[in-house]
Amino acid sequence: MAANNLGYGETNIKSLKRNMTLTISALALMATVITGVVLYQSYRQTERSAIEHALNVARIAQRSISRNMELLSLDLDSLVWRHRHASLQLMPEQQRRDFLLGEKAEATYIAAMGIVGRDGELVVGSPILAEIMPGNYAQRNFFAMHRDDATVRLYVSPPLSIRLERRMHAIVLSRRLTNAEGGFGGVAFMVLYLDYFRHLFESLSLEKHAVMSLYAMDGVAYMRLPYDEAFIGSRLRYTPNIRRIMTLPASAPESLQGSYTAQSQQDGVKRLYAYVRIPNSPWLVFVGQTHAELFREWDRMLYAVLFLAAAFSAACAYLISRLREEFFRRSTLDRQLEEQARTDKLTGLLNRRALDECLQDAWHKSQRNTSARFALLFADVDFFKLYNDTYGHKAGDYALVSVARCITGAVARQCDKPGRYGGEEFVILLDEADAAGALHVAGNIMSALQAMKIPHERSPFGRLSVSIDAACLDRQVHHSIEEVIKAADHALYQAKRMGRNRVQMAQSDPSPVQGGTPVSSASS
Repeated sequence: MAANNLGYGETNIKSLKRNMTLTISALALMATVITGVVLYQSYRQTERSAIEHALNVARIAQRSISRNMELLSLDLDSLVWRHRHASLQLMPEQQRRDFLLGEKAEATYIAAMGIVGRDGELVVGSPILAEIMPGNYAQRNFFAMHRDDATVRLYVSPPLSIRLERRMHAIVLSRRLTNAEGGFGGVAFMVLYLDYFRHLFESLSLEKHAVMSLYAMDGVAYMRLPYDEAFIGSRLRYTPNIRRIMTLPASAPESLQGSYTAQSQQDGVKRLYAYVRIPNSPWLVFVGQTHAELFREWDRMLYAVLFLAAAFSAACAYLISRLREEFFRRSTLDRQLEEQARTDKLTGLLNRRALDECLQDAWHKSQRNTSARFALLFADVDFFKLYNDTYGHKAGDYALVSVARCITGAVARQCDKPGRYGGEEFVILLDEADAAGALHVAGNIMSALQAMKIPHERSPFGRLSVSIDAACLDRQVHHSIEEVIKAADHALYQAKRMGRNRVQMAQSDPSPVQGGTPVSSASS
């Protein structure tokens, strides 16, 4: 018999070793899978954060450019309106120029302003136009665009090069003039230095080795940082990503903003690009962040995780020898985990799951025994969101713990079950209690909380307070535990509607406080 028992024990040991090996292998595989998932999610989170940062930078540029283009468009509208002024032709030439161009022609980034007649001849304009745009304008693209297409409102020209003390790049913003017969009457225009975009981009916070560009929908480059003069006016080669963006209809969400990863056509560096379209313009703002720079920290984390994974694999052999001890401790841990699963971590009261079980048990008990009864108290912290906003979440947690202590102190019997129902709501299940008992417990809770004098400057009471509703089981009215809860919840609503900081009995419970008179009102 002893030999048989020994053999049986050896078999159990072998089985245990096999099971331990399988368990460790499964744990190692699970750890590998979890690590892979975490690494992937971390990678995606890094990518999402980079995209959001790039989009935010692009949106700042978008809003600034859009706002300034709108102001410049209004300036052109003003120029058109002044050109139609009845007394314009009666003014001397210098006065007419001052009246038309005003102070806008002296703005920092505006090189010149002018009006061209229908024959292409300059009617009036800034003196510098004779140097930067001499001769007839009939062959210039912005003039031809308005002459040939009456539907074009604000036209933005491709970049052009002008020479003053140094070579500079500019664009022309123009509007069509209409004569008395409704036909083409000429063009009002202004010349804007592209240094505006350069200085705007330089004022934004970019990552190391990042680039920022301004392209038109036809691929023409208007600006790029780091600045390269040769880049201005060049045309972007249509890679698949660029072709997809440029050919999307204006109504498509991806045509407004998006992101992609590609190798730069200028320097060959792999970057993560985010782009935003500027409304009512032909432009897209691109922000590109170097892929290697973005994921530098993630790469370091990857190497660290791989090292830890190797160490974990080495430790698995050691864990096999210790796993038997863990089996003996499992039952104890299971009991502890079960207790934790039923307890609210913050307040130490029962959690929602445990409360639901207790409520169902109380209801089933009342159905089995017609003499059994119970009462429910719903306590809700008044103006708790304002308290959180004023004092912070840490103080809010302290307030909830304080309310929980008041509830625990007011509930003396082991059969009563206080718990946190969710957020700032608490539920107290009072076994074998009537309305008077429920009101007594509710009054003790409110008195205890009032005695703590926790300040609440945004509450009309000047301190932390609760509204409590009470509902007792009424077999004539309540046909399920949900109906008892509903009655208590309705009473809580009534208590809040009537001013908070009070106890309210459910309507089915006849009691002298059915109207919602505050408990301890004399001291509150």
